[in-house]
Amino acid sequence: MAANIQNEQSSLLTGQDTATPARPWAKYAAAGGVLVTAAIIFLTTGKNPLDSTSASQSSPDATPTITTPVPTHPYDIVFPTEAPTTPPTFNISNSTRAENTTGQYADFFRTMFSYMDTSVNPCDNFYQYACGGWLKNATISETENRADTSFSVVLHDNERIIAEIMASKPPVIDEFFQACLIEKDIDAVGVQAVTEQLQKIAKLSSVEEILEFAGQLFKNSSTKSFFDFSVDPDPKNTHVNVISLAQGGLTLPSIEYYADQNQYFDLFTEYITSLTKVPEFAPSNASAFVETLLAFETRFANISLSNAELRDPWATYHKFTIDDVKEKYPHVVNYFQGIDQDLVSTKSPILFSTPTFFEDQAKLLANTDLEILKSYLSFHYIDSQSNLLGEYFRQANYKFEATLRGLPAKQDRTKYCNLLVQNALGEQLGQLFMDKVFDKKTKTSAKQLIKEIEDSMVVVLNQDTWLDNSTRAVGLEKVSKIRNFIGGPENVTALPFNISSTDFYDNIVRIRQWSQTKTLNNIGKPVDQTAWDMDAFTVNAYNDGTSNKIVFPAAILQPPFYNAKSFPAVVNYARIGMVMGHELTHGFDDEGRNFDPAGQLSDWWSPEVKKTFQKNAQCLANQYSTFPVVGLDGKTLLGHVNGELTLGENIADNGGLKLAYMAYHRAKLAYPSIADIGYDDNKLYFTAFAQEWCEKRSDAFETLLLNTDPHSPGKWRVHGPLYNSQAFASAFQCPPGSPMNPIDKCIIW
Repeated sequence: MAANIQNEQSSLLTGQDTATPARPWAKYAAAGGVLVTAAIIFLTTGKNPLDSTSASQSSPDATPTITTPVPTHPYDIVFPTEAPTTPPTFNISNSTRAENTTGQYADFFRTMFSYMDTSVNPCDNFYQYACGGWLKNATISETENRADTSFSVVLHDNERIIAEIMASKPPVIDEFFQACLIEKDIDAVGVQAVTEQLQKIAKLSSVEEILEFAGQLFKNSSTKSFFDFSVDPDPKNTHVNVISLAQGGLTLPSIEYYADQNQYFDLFTEYITSLTKVPEFAPSNASAFVETLLAFETRFANISLSNAELRDPWATYHKFTIDDVKEKYPHVVNYFQGIDQDLVSTKSPILFSTPTFFEDQAKLLANTDLEILKSYLSFHYIDSQSNLLGEYFRQANYKFEATLRGLPAKQDRTKYCNLLVQNALGEQLGQLFMDKVFDKKTKTSAKQLIKEIEDSMVVVLNQDTWLDNSTRAVGLEKVSKIRNFIGGPENVTALPFNISSTDFYDNIVRIRQWSQTKTLNNIGKPVDQTAWDMDAFTVNAYNDGTSNKIVFPAAILQPPFYNAKSFPAVVNYARIGMVMGHELTHGFDDEGRNFDPAGQLSDWWSPEVKKTFQKNAQCLANQYSTFPVVGLDGKTLLGHVNGELTLGENIADNGGLKLAYMAYHRAKLAYPSIADIGYDDNKLYFTAFAQEWCEKRSDAFETLLLNTDPHSPGKWRVHGPLYNSQAFASAFQCPPGSPMNPIDKCIIW
């Protein structure tokens, strides 16, 4: 859909989509947004003694090793082997509070204690123990659908920085922003342009013509319909861009919504009614129109795979030539003709993620009344353009989208225009953001921390006995060849046209068409290995398996994720370090493990090792699928975590927590003084980690995420990894079999 929903800014922030990376196997760190850091976690000068050599790239029969000057694995650290017979008292005494609320870390500890509920035994419910104070007092603002202790804080601070940039009236950006602000209630130019296209749709007389025109609308106005078209690296030849086709064509957020569509019927009808102010889009009966449209889209939903099923990169890889497509899916060829006649004779491979969808869709289209198909295409076109037709239409679109996501029904135009600048002119704004908040020293420090996390992964690969030597060797090579992108792109692509300070509609149309042309021109061309799929101001981080790279935009060099001066070192490891470990682990989760050191989709795991991995991964999926998700009232059951959909992120959460903990203990062995903070540093590590995920979500937003988001809710991003962490159980002396220390654990890395 076309709306720029507030709180929908990036993929890493749950449900955020203004800067969605193009690559299909990019993996994201967090449901609320995840981060990049930018500075060394502990303060020191001179050469860092934690540097270590990379694993030797020896033959598969050799056992790779890593050389380090200090012990490198938490197993080298002695933990209590027996829990006390009487659970310890966990209330923090006044003397402990006094000791930690003075000095360098005073503000941090005051905040930490205020978030906690120390009346709760951490071995019973650690999320409530760490976040209970915050949960009791926090409220969701009237303009948002969530509240949390981390990502929202960063987003709001970024908004302040971006506001300062915007106030300086930078060229191009300011003209675009001003044109957006002065948009009228009805944009006559935009309405006329849409009307002309709707008139053309009305005259179409065959399925072939409808699909061809749908292709034209996709190219010229970014209108999505029938299925999804993109240009991505070929997973088995990641140096070349190819056409990728996937199931799509739906209005509601996911296929699950069509099973319970009646609850959205009135909302949909209201939206359709508001769009009838465009004379050419005026169904005589809005309710009947919605009923027909939903029935048609339900047929698409019924032939679509679930989001969880789409996660398998092998099952969704099907390569065809254009001749194959002409024979099997002629309606796709019609669509190509609308985009560009040259595509009908392309030499580039064409990838289908779900061939059965297209087979069934071809039959469905051939047996559907043309008037239904034209109504469907007309709606998707006007819906995609509604934000450009004036404030009246934009608010109608926003209300429809926002209601589905649990947001308030109205959005301030200034907020919308600000988000639109970020979406449309991200490179330009990102460069100014970088100039304001980022420097070379920060980048160097971040690289050092990432290196420490990578060293931890090398130790894990060397010590996990279920790996054989050949699989281990490739895994170590993969770690050694990871490319880390930190900050943002160094160069900005200049727009090849001027931006008007008065013509909002023309600005958007030209930017969309320019962007689409650039994308289409990449078909069959080499992949740009230096490209960023996110802007510098994006509160996000991701792992791109097809490039074996991890990207950390500059936006999150700030509390509560990182603060070299005001946070104890262990806190920075528990937060920023965990995120870096999370992203690294994505390269070895159930999807990422299928890509080799060069980023190619490749089966480099020996059969027995693969079998063990799959067994352990299924254990984790089953474990998370038992976790209930309740509404804001704390009682209403909204559903359960989908362990299959969230498996990759859950593997990354479990791995990230472990890798950062290992890195911290290496640092502690080299610099013992970093633990002299007047508080148990092992307990603090897990408490600081948990307080990164304190959150509240509206019920509608939570429901949306249960169906669409590959991340678990905050509570289970805390409890899931801790259930499986013996280091946590030892730190808090949780008896075996206690709620937070279950006997049966699911451990992959």
